[in-house]
Amino acid sequence: METPTKRAKLENEQCSCSCESKEDTDYFRSYADISVHEDMIGDSVRTNAYRLAILRNYEKIRGKVVADIGAGTGILSMFCVQAGAKKVYAIEASSMAQQTEIVVKCNKMEERISVIHGRVEDVELPEKVDVIVSEWMGYFLLYECMLKSVLYARDKWLKKDGMLLPDTAILYLAPVTDPDFMDDRLNFWEDINSRYKVDMSSLIPYARKCITEQIHVRPFCGENIVAHAAEICRLNLKTVRQEDVNNVKCKFSFKCFGHSVIHGFVSWFQVTFPMDITLTTSPYSEETHWQQSIVYINKPHSVVQDTEITGTIQLSPSEKHSRFMDINLSYRFDNGIVQDQHYLMM
Repeated sequence: METPTKRAKLENEQCSCSCESKEDTDYFRSYADISVHEDMIGDSVRTNAYRLAILRNYEKIRGKVVADIGAGTGILSMFCVQAGAKKVYAIEASSMAQQTEIVVKCNKMEERISVIHGRVEDVELPEKVDVIVSEWMGYFLLYECMLKSVLYARDKWLKKDGMLLPDTAILYLAPVTDPDFMDDRLNFWEDINSRYKVDMSSLIPYARKCITEQIHVRPFCGENIVAHAAEICRLNLKTVRQEDVNNVKCKFSFKCFGHSVIHGFVSWFQVTFPMDITLTTSPYSEETHWQQSIVYINKPHSVVQDTEITGTIQLSPSEKHSRFMDINLSYRFDNGIVQDQHYLMM
């Protein structure tokens, strides 16, 4: 069988591929850090969901050809071999690929797994594949833009009747009350005077501005969610187009459960696999390394039973850095004034 090769010529190996931006170079360099892979593999919810999905779909994997996009340490590739895959192309753009080759040999799977060091967009495979597996999801589902590489691989290599793992992704949003977080962050500057006899309370407005321009990733208590979640987007990975995920925009509407104060919105996602396997980052479920993503509004707003919150949210790659994400949020309470906020996830 022909050996998979990069398009890049030998003389270009001294520098980054012309197609690779500085953002991509920095991104792939970060995935050479072993701690990133410790977090991912150590997330038993994530790893067990993929393992179960692969093994339960063994009838569609046994004797078939698989592409593992963003293979990392190669653990998903090895799960596919355990499920009977004839051949797995483990494509990894970071220098972790060198370590993956060692892991594959350690597990005596080198005859069935070919580790390919390169970007998906810069490599060639000698054949079409029956299955594509990838753990591409980022914070707020689309952060880091890895999905575009999966879609590229799908359009180039996946057979017409091929299988994607996962094959569906859903992003959710819900309003929250969270007084302790904001109070703790702002009171810190108020308390400096009593601790060091220096008044830094003048920084409180700036601290609030910074807090309400960022996306905060941390575990969030489901009890502080004050309305049923809304579906922000649902992606069928067999049919979704690149342009569909470059600019996701959705309207939302919530009716509050009762008396509370709204401080922001929380987001989480779930992906599903064939054979009814679901991986969720919901605050109502077991914690994952993705945790939840929270955005805070400029002015907390009091609500009562059935107060309606309506608006739109837009997600797109940042113009400043293609791997970062811009979030534009417009919202209002009942028939009040529309409020607009911008957040940058970096």
